Amino acid sequence: MIALQAQDVEMQEIERPTKRRLKCSSISYSRQLKRIDFLTSLPCEVVLQVMSWMDLTTLLGMASVSKRWYELSKTNDIWRRRLIEMHWLPIRPCSSFTRSIASCTTDWYYWYKQRYQLEKRWRSGNVTTHYLLGHQDSVYCLQFDASQIVTGGRDRTIRFWDMSTYTCTRTLIGHEGSVLALQYNDQLMVSSSSDTTVIVWCMKTFKPIQRLRGHAGGVLDVSFDDRYIVSCSKDKTIKIWETNTGQLVRTISAHRGPVNAVQLRGNKIVSASGDGLIKMWNVETGECIREFAGHHRGLTCVQYDGRRIVSGSNDRTVKLWDAETGNCILTCEGKLNPPSFDSLLFPQK
Repeated sequence: MIALQAQDVEMQEIERPTKRRLKCSSISYSRQLKRIDFLTSLPCEVVLQVMSWMDLTTLLGMASVSKRWYELSKTNDIWRRRLIEMHWLPIRPCSSFTRSIASCTTDWYYWYKQRYQLEKRWRSGNVTTHYLLGHQDSVYCLQFDASQIVTGGRDRTIRFWDMSTYTCTRTLIGHEGSVLALQYNDQLMVSSSSDTTVIVWCMKTFKPIQRLRGHAGGVLDVSFDDRYIVSCSKDKTIKIWETNTGQLVRTISAHRGPVNAVQLRGNKIVSASGDGLIKMWNVETGECIREFAGHHRGLTCVQYDGRRIVSGSNDRTVKLWDAETGNCILTCEGKLNPPSFDSLLFPQK
C-alpha cells in the first residue's frame, strides 16, 4: 500500500493572512503620504533593493497600496531572491528547471507561492492522502513523473499507476524474487531483484528485452544512462553493463559489506555500503576516485547530482558532501524510530 500526498496549491492562500489588515493599512498609508507616491522619485534599482529586505508581510502589504506598488511587489527578481534565501531552489545543476533560472519568462512569484504553501502543508500535515491498493506485500521501490507512478514490491511485480486516478493500469511479472529497485526513462526501464538478476524492459511494449545475470546475491540497486547500466549487490560488488547490448563490461569489488545503493552520473559512479563508506568510481576504468567517511553505521541510500552527494545511514543521520573535495558540508540528525533512512531524492525537473 502506498500513500501519496497531493501538493496542489491554492494560489491565493499565501496572501490571505495579510488581506484582513491591508484595508486599514492601505488607508493609513494613503493618509500619511497625502496621495503622493514617493517611490516615483527613486530609481527603480533602489526601490527593488529596499523591497528585497522587507519581510513577507510588509511586501505583500505593499500590493494593496496602489497599482504601482502592486506591480513593484510582483517584480520577478524579488521573489527569485527570496527563493534563493530560503534555499528553495533546486540544487541539481543539470535539471531543466535550474537552467531556466536565467530565463526572464519564469514566474518566480508563482513558484514562491507554490513552495510556501508546500512548506506550510509539510509542517501542518494538511494534505490529501490517496492509497494505491494492489500490491500483495511490501513495496520496496518507486519512481514517478507527471503522469504515472511505477512501483516494485515483495510480491515480485512491477505496477504502473495513473497519477490522476491513482488506479493500477498495468502489472509486469518477470522476476522470481522481490523487486528491490527500478529506474525508467521514455525508452527503457531497468529493474533488479533478490533473484540476483537485472531485467531491461522496453517502455513501449512493456516486454523484457534482456535479463542480466552475474551477481551472486540480491541486486539491491540499479542506475543507468544511454551508455551503461550499473548494478550493485549483496555480494559486495558493482557491475557495469552496456545498455544497448547487455554485455558485462566490468566487475568492481567495491566494498567490505553489501553495496546498498548506487548512482551513475556522467563518467562517475557513487556507491554506498553497509560498511559505512561512500565511494566514487570512474566508470571507464573502475578506479576508485575518492572515499567519503563519516557515517558510524551502514549506509542505506545515496544520491549524486554531479556536484553534491547526499547519503542516509542507520546512524540516524543524513549527510551532504562536496563531491569534488570529499568534505562533509552538512549533517542532519533524525529523531525517527526506527532510526533509518530508506531513500533520498534530489529535486528533479
